[in-house]
Amino acid sequence: MYEIKGAYPRGFFVVMAKRAIQHSFVFQYPDHPWFDDLYGMRKSAYTVGRTEDGELYEIHLKPSRDKKWLFGYLCKHSEMIRIVRGSMEELIYQRRLPLVLDLDDTMVRLVGDGDERFVPEKDVHKYGNRVAMLGDGKRVVLTERAHDFLEWAQQYFDISVCSLGDQSYVDNVVNVLDPQRTRIRGILYSARSEHDYIKRSPYPGRPPKDLLALYSFCALKNNTLGSSYSLPLILDDETRMWPGEQHDNIIVVKAQCNTDVWTVPLFPVVRDTLAHVHQEFFRQLDSWHAKQAEAEQNGVPCTREPPSAITIYKVYLRNILRDMIAKDVLPSSIS
Repeated sequence: MYEIKGAYPRGFFVVMAKRAIQHSFVFQYPDHPWFDDLYGMRKSAYTVGRTEDGELYEIHLKPSRDKKWLFGYLCKHSEMIRIVRGSMEELIYQRRLPLVLDLDDTMVRLVGDGDERFVPEKDVHKYGNRVAMLGDGKRVVLTERAHDFLEWAQQYFDISVCSLGDQSYVDNVVNVLDPQRTRIRGILYSARSEHDYIKRSPYPGRPPKDLLALYSFCALKNNTLGSSYSLPLILDDETRMWPGEQHDNIIVVKAQCNTDVWTVPLFPVVRDTLAHVHQEFFRQLDSWHAKQAEAEQNGVPCTREPPSAITIYKVYLRNILRDMIAKDVLPSSIS
């Protein structure tokens, strides 16, 4: 007997596609609100069941883009876990951590005469070679030293993008930031479909961005290496577009104050924060592996928890605040 369990992240199908795993069968798309919600949020339904000999299988149902069909993927539970875990271990083997970049007001700002989130046409001359033309004729202003930051970050992070812009906009901006795709080598994800669907749904308060849309290993549980949201870091200018349980992953960036020229200063604070997390994570990982090997050699289980990039980031912030208190350094708005 199979039982519907719930929704599964889109990131799983990204991994399946990379490994050229094809669907097993096709169903007609059901006329039911639950499946409409899955389609709008670009997730899948999945069921689980056991064979007579106890083997656990999963059937994943993914809606087609035209809402006519459900593609079915039948796979062993153990094989699914192996595939998902392998996508995480591949990053770790390369000694990279996942990093997600927002675009608007983080890496770029559109030129136009809209609200405060645009660079006015009359001010374009102030930005010099930071102005770039997109493939559709629109212009953007790049964050100061955007290319330098990406060149540095690609050495230590697998960089993906998650933006509320539509897919064409995301692709056009990335073509400007990294025309050769040697820096941003991860997923280019537009959450515009989720954003538009949520606005029309009975639950308009749901955030459209989600790490599960990018990384299937975030669905792993049981406090194993890379499980839950322990690995990815996010650069974004706000938190409200992400689920509350992922706010700890966000390095919130802000436009530089006391200037009439827009930029987000990624050097040195953002770079140094990312550098610390990366260095400390892999230092702890090497120690964890050594403890595991020692425990295995002694025939005892290793109870030490695996390292977490998010925990390291939170400790880093706590230590910065501690040092500010010790030096009696307070933000000017408080002192």
